Amino acid sequence: MEIPPPDPGGTAHLRRTRPAAVTSFIGREAFLAEAERAVGRASLVTLTGIGGVGKTRLAYELVEGMRKSFPDGACVVELDTLDRDAGVAGAIAIALAVPDQSNRDPVDKVLDALRDRRLLLMLDNCEHVLQEAAALTARVLAAAPGVRILATSREALMVAGEQIIAVPPLRTPPEDSDPSPAAITGYEAVRLLVDRARSHVPDFEATPANAAAIAQLCRLLDGIPLAIELAATRLRSLSAAQLVERLDRRFQLLTVGDRDAIARQKTLRALIDWSHELCAEPEQILWRRLSVFVGSFDIEAAEEVCGFDGLERDAVFDALDRLVAKSLLVPERGGERIRYRQLMTIREYGLELLAASGDEGTVRSRHRDHYTRAARCVGQILPLTRRGESGG
Repeated sequence: MEIPPPDPGGTAHLRRTRPAAVTSFIGREAFLAEAERAVGRASLVTLTGIGGVGKTRLAYELVEGMRKSFPDGACVVELDTLDRDAGVAGAIAIALAVPDQSNRDPVDKVLDALRDRRLLLMLDNCEHVLQEAAALTARVLAAAPGVRILATSREALMVAGEQIIAVPPLRTPPEDSDPSPAAITGYEAVRLLVDRARSHVPDFEATPANAAAIAQLCRLLDGIPLAIELAATRLRSLSAAQLVERLDRRFQLLTVGDRDAIARQKTLRALIDWSHELCAEPEQILWRRLSVFVGSFDIEAAEEVCGFDGLERDAVFDALDRLVAKSLLVPERGGERIRYRQLMTIREYGLELLAASGDEGTVRSRHRDHYTRAARCVGQILPLTRRGESGG
């Protein structure tokens, strides 16, 4: 169903949003256009992605661009400070300025307030209150057909009719690309780094001397906007090349965020700690064991290397699937057989956990044995192939 045109006689626009952004919005134009079309078609659109990838900022840009399309405007509900699975209905009621009626269930208040509204409702940071947010979303959509919901979450709500849009990291220059300033500034991650660095070093720019280091820095940070912004603060004291040299200690280095940010967005470690905390124990075990894979791997390798004490082989796939759902594992769909990889930041965090777990020796031995067997199989097949090619 397409968004109805604004009703000149409708209720005054709700505009409960945060103050106007004080930093520039870099890139994502095509992504915003795609997301806007999705909101026009689906009653629930969820922006998913790893923490720090920019879901909230994108959602606010969408709300600001689309609120005039809704007769009753837009309403933003920030859920980041709620306790787990508690208080979603109350937070929505407050955002909608529903009169306090303490003897009534908050869910009933919300449904009554929205039943005849035609508005865009943004639910930000749903991942830690996922069950309640999903249940309430389903009830709102059933009771209020004029309401569209835009949610942000590290994993989907899994509600009927949900349109899931994965928010990718910013584009970074490939390793084999032209390292000239003109070439690298065409990439969103580089533009963001340069823009944020100028807040601390006003004359900062990509030059022939530093362009290769800037490109490498953006790659090592996986194109994650929050990580890039944290790195930009260090450019007041380090060059891009010096920062690259120290990124093997990224969790100790990227620790200076905005003072007004919520705690888990002030440092890179706090951001990834939060993602780890939201994982069940099998997912946490698999996360750290997968860190032994330097590049991509397939499901069979994951099962053979990671499936032992505390996480049996038959349970590996379910845990892997949950990590994909939580945006902590990236599927690579280049052919009929899907492969997986961890972003470098996620892998380095996992390596720390693996070293502290007591499992590292076993995991590395299983990893070595798996690929030794694979290499032997290839070695047996290749001579046969060569004989067949030569007519032997």
